[in-house]
Amino acid sequence: MIRELQFKFLTQRYADEIYRYAKGLLGDATEAEDAVQEVLIRFWQHLPEVQITKSRAWLYRTTRNHCIDLLRQRQAIHRPLYLDNDQLPDVPEEDPIDPSRQADLETIKKTVESAIQALPETLRSVFVLYEINGLRYREIATTLDVPINSVKVYLSRARLNLRQQLKEHESWINA
Repeated sequence: MIRELQFKFLTQRYADEIYRYAKGLLGDATEAEDAVQEVLIRFWQHLPEVQITKSRAWLYRTTRNHCIDLLRQRQAIHRPLYLDNDQLPDVPEEDPIDPSRQADLETIKKTVESAIQALPETLRSVFVLYEINGLRYREIATTLDVPINSVKVYLSRARLNLRQQLKEHESWINA
């Protein structure tokens, strides 16, 4: 009974986070849902071994490893990344967007998603965990089992890489 309550509490608390992480790594919502289900099955199986205080890191690490396995299986690393609508800038509802502006926004979104997806896996993992999932340096270091300084370096490199990839689209940022 206690095991079921722990599992329910922890999965309710972290399921959305690991879904966003899996989606960021895989670039596909359906694959991310399947990955989360697989990770939660593994979590249930290993729950007696996982310390409650380290369950979040365990879930992220397991999600990362499973997603890497999936990426290796399909051998297609450059699929588009899909950002959730809540991660896009809010546009006031009373100010309707004209169709050409909407098309521009979709193009920008796809370009940014592709740029993130094109990052090397280590940089992409750190970037998604920090910028999209909002983890702190220490949490990312624990999750990825790397020193905190490495997390900072990877995040800096990811940002620099993205800046370089998106430099030709600089006019979008200033629009």
